[in-house]
Amino acid sequence: MQALVANTEAAMADLVSMRADAAELRQKIDSILSIDGELTTEQVAELEGADKAFRNLQEQVHKAEAVESARESLAAPTFQFRGKQENNSLKQTLDTRQQFIENLRMEIRRPGSAREYRAQTFGTSGANGSAWDLLPVDLQNEMVRLLGNVSAVRNAATVRSFPNDVEIPVVAARASITDFTGETVAYDNFDPSFSKLRFRSFKSAAQTLITEEVLSDSRGGIVDEILAQHAEAHGYFWETKYLGTGATQNDAAPDGILATEANIANSGVFPDEAVGGTVAIADVEADGAAIADVTYQNLLSVAFGMPAKYWGLPKSWILSPALYQHILSLTDDSGTVGRPLFLGRASGTIQDTFSLGTLFGYPVYVSDAMTDATPASSFQAVLLEKSSYIVADRQNMRSMIDPYSYGSVGETAYRTMLRSDGRWVRPSSSARLIMAAS
Repeated sequence: MQALVANTEAAMADLVSMRADAAELRQKIDSILSIDGELTTEQVAELEGADKAFRNLQEQVHKAEAVESARESLAAPTFQFRGKQENNSLKQTLDTRQQFIENLRMEIRRPGSAREYRAQTFGTSGANGSAWDLLPVDLQNEMVRLLGNVSAVRNAATVRSFPNDVEIPVVAARASITDFTGETVAYDNFDPSFSKLRFRSFKSAAQTLITEEVLSDSRGGIVDEILAQHAEAHGYFWETKYLGTGATQNDAAPDGILATEANIANSGVFPDEAVGGTVAIADVEADGAAIADVTYQNLLSVAFGMPAKYWGLPKSWILSPALYQHILSLTDDSGTVGRPLFLGRASGTIQDTFSLGTLFGYPVYVSDAMTDATPASSFQAVLLEKSSYIVADRQNMRSMIDPYSYGSVGETAYRTMLRSDGRWVRPSSSARLIMAAS
């Protein structure tokens, strides 16, 4: 009997170990599949190896479970009392961490489904001023996917992932052909030149603390709120940087979409090819300094302010909240009897998508980062051509567990770090609306 118990315990230990290995392989496969863009040769090889190992582990787990079930059948008594019985031996018990991860996954897949949770009393810690929140460490990739739901720029621009800092060539001076070339006549002497555009990786970081009680007693109901809070924090921080006014191509911050035209033109990496051949991006001045002064013609000039060869490219509006409210009442004759300028979604509701509708056929996004209490001389609208601005993320959001720094007060620190950058690539295919100075 003792030998049977010993063999059963050894089999259980092996089964638990294999299940843990399978969980790690599943997470590894998920992290590779969540990478944006085309996978590299090394990543494909790594994915194939992980998939093969995962399938083999699944087969071993299935065999081990069959053996375990058979041993339990042999060890079960040949008699039992009458009445309702529950086979507790077949119930899988999850430890605290496994149960928490399972609740996270359920909430991500079916928000609002995890209704059973214990009431928690949250407060603030006098030592660090942080809320006692919980960050799902094992689902950091899910947080990256949530960033698009809180960032207008990430929806309007091109988002790419790089494993490290990169440099790409850009055209600094375009080739031009001025006339026909006759027989035995020398070719036109033009020399297009190129320069380098560097994508760096600046970091945003957040830390939250959680008590042992919350970790042990939490259920899926709090997960949705925590994911949203952290996604909003990182997303809005980077939104303010992308829509900043900083000079382009500097090593301290991303390119500001709302930087002055002079800063963009003087960056030394873009050709002067916009309207008139003298500016790097088309800026249209509104008829006045107040939001109410923006007219139908102002917005029409922005929509077609870039060279005609760029009119057919995918673009999106990014508006300030005040200007968005103003265009809801604008008509195509700037009066009260014309057709509405803004067209809402034909079906569904605003909540179905981050886009609120269309303006001249282009999707409309609204960003709090463009709010300006004094609109005079400020940018209130950007018509961003999708490939003209690139948001470059490092491939994964990183997280860290620190049970030691605050261990004396029974708290574990969870930290997240997101590294990203934003760069103008072809600003001449976009346009902006700037308010008059007075």
